[in-house]
Amino acid sequence: MAKEDEREFERATTREYTGHKKKVHSLAWNCDGRKLGSGSVDQTCRVWTIDNHRDGKEMELKGHTDSVDQIAWDPTHPELLATASGDRTVKMWDARSGKATASVTTTGENINISWSPDGQTIAVGSREDVITFIDKRKDKIINTTKFLFEVNE
Repeated sequence: MAKEDEREFERATTREYTGHKKKVHSLAWNCDGRKLGSGSVDQTCRVWTIDNHRDGKEMELKGHTDSVDQIAWDPTHPELLATASGDRTVKMWDARSGKATASVTTTGENINISWSPDGQTIAVGSREDVITFIDKRKDKIINTTKFLFEVNE
């Protein structure tokens, strides 16, 4: 490690954010790096607004009836995120209000989620090796594909 890197590392600080009551499954930064979201076995998503001093203001997003296994932020809008849950739903949220803006029911327990780079489509992977594509503009499923091999890891 270069001396400059070592000095930078020595100046780094850590901060622990608490709030979830059970194990955290997912962490993700929003597109402008000011919010950090987490999904947990406690059936909630939490969003921390991080300031320059790394102090955080927390918001709890409730609405799932099973674990929140993964979250993804809209790559084009820093206040919008989606959660994938074992309750067979994908929920879209507005981090400013803490309210779900949409909920889409899928065929299986959702464990992976990814937003397309243009913010128009959400892909969700299930424990049953099904990938579901959701049109974000209409909050409707546009395609579902079952794979004969594992796609959920």
